[in-house]
Amino acid sequence: MNRSRHLGHLVLGGLLVAVGSLWLVEAASDVDVPWEVVLPIALVLVGAALVYGASTGTHGGLITLGVILSLLVVLSAAFEVILDGRFEGGVGERNHAPTGVAETEYRLALGQMTVDLTAAQSPGEPIVVTVGMGQLTVLVPTDAVVEVHAKVGLGEVTVFGRSDSGLGSEIDEVPAGATFVITAEVGVGQVEVGRP
Repeated sequence: MNRSRHLGHLVLGGLLVAVGSLWLVEAASDVDVPWEVVLPIALVLVGAALVYGASTGTHGGLITLGVILSLLVVLSAAFEVILDGRFEGGVGERNHAPTGVAETEYRLALGQMTVDLTAAQSPGEPIVVTVGMGQLTVLVPTDAVVEVHAKVGLGEVTVFGRSDSGLGSEIDEVPAGATFVITAEVGVGQVEVGRP
């Protein structure tokens, strides 16, 4: 067996042992393994093996594994919101415009949702608004002091005219004396929080 193939088998075997061991530790104990770091660590190990074995020839299998791991790292970041239990609430178009005390949760799995809080009263606790895939618009009262935590796994986030886009984009507005506290999250798509 040539050294190139041996290195690939060694890396793949090591990754399988590491992932299996972490899985066993989580299943057999109260330890909570942070799985969001496992893929990046695996990618670093594959990269280190490629650097170490660069002088031994081609490593097509390791390069393929590195590309696959890179894609999985990007996708896992994009779908963090969905995989965190946000993929619930139905499909389609939803419009919520409460006139009394607002609910503390509004969810949609797939589609377009507008939550118009302009005539609502604050529930006195954070309002969580999520869309798994699609578009989310949250409108707040013109005169209210509003704390906002907006996040998109993959797409665009806009809060009171400030925008950010790409992978894992977030905008936080934390003014003193907020009467409304809003967490707005979209897995893939757009989230906008603004005033009418």
